[in-house]
Amino acid sequence: MEIPQHWVRVEGFSPHLGERGGPLSVWGWSETSDQDAERVGRERLAETLARVEREGRLAPGHGYYPRTPLREPLLEEVGPVEGAGGRLGVVTRNRMGCEVLCTESLLIADVDVEELAAEAQAQGRRGARARASASARGGGIGAFLRRAVLGRPDPAPMTPGTQDAAGLDGPSPAGAPHGPGYHAYPSDEGGAGVRVTPTGPERPSVAECLAAEPAWGLARSHPELGVRVYRTAAGLRVVVTGADAPPTSARARDILTALGTDPLYLELCATHASYRARLTPKPFRVGMPALPVRWPCADDAEERRWLRWVDEYERAAAAFAVCRLVSASGPVPSAAEQRLVELHDERSGVGARLPLA
Repeated sequence: MEIPQHWVRVEGFSPHLGERGGPLSVWGWSETSDQDAERVGRERLAETLARVEREGRLAPGHGYYPRTPLREPLLEEVGPVEGAGGRLGVVTRNRMGCEVLCTESLLIADVDVEELAAEAQAQGRRGARARASASARGGGIGAFLRRAVLGRPDPAPMTPGTQDAAGLDGPSPAGAPHGPGYHAYPSDEGGAGVRVTPTGPERPSVAECLAAEPAWGLARSHPELGVRVYRTAAGLRVVVTGADAPPTSARARDILTALGTDPLYLELCATHASYRARLTPKPFRVGMPALPVRWPCADDAEERRWLRWVDEYERAAAAFAVCRLVSASGPVPSAAEQRLVELHDERSGVGARLPLA
């Protein structure tokens, strides 16, 4: 997993672009210094100029290296746990401005669901009208604005979990009941069912159950794995523990494909040797305009614009969650995986009384 923090843009001119030639620029990167990033940039520029001379155009996806690392600022490193060695992951801010967990140590699948995505798209069109409610932190006037502006009811609280894979604290006693608020759905003959955590007195919707079936099938056929299914604004997120499947491995591709993972996400994981999970809402879903500046900022004025946007975005995002836990099954994960799951759940608002965005 490569998250370089030194980036330098190198500019050049090609007489072979169009009739009169034209400028072009490329980015160089490094994990050590700006000087090394500039060296990489000049190498990439030379290769790009040579390719334009040969082909007479700037082809999409051009580049000197087989892949280009993601240009994202590092916000936080997730340190190692005892016996794990090395960092477990990092939190970055993506080009949209969202905080993202990047890790090689926890299998995370992104699953698009057409029905839920359409619903999210409709909500996105109402995003500009949601700014007032996005700044509220729930309850009182915030709940009123959610009903009046967004046209949806105040969210119900999560059902508390028991001491099992849902709570991540330890295994349940043998033969223990599912505990308050849990439904077994579906279950094998003579086997334990998947723990489904409803957000209210009803079990998950039909669309959620149908979308979660591949994940529940994985849990039934591989009881040695921990499988956590989350509802997102536009689909599902599935976290699998105990898989020992690095993002570039064939096992990872098999599991992600079986779960119905978005093909673009699958390629992103393989290309950048990292699983990714968005921890904060997409800006348009909380009434925010697009991030006006790409990192790294070119000057102090751009940096001030960046910081102002981030400050406004964080205030707006505080009224929304990214995930709601639907089900959890399997053994308690390793200490390293547990740390990442707990960070994910806390930062993405799992269990909060907040609408999804």
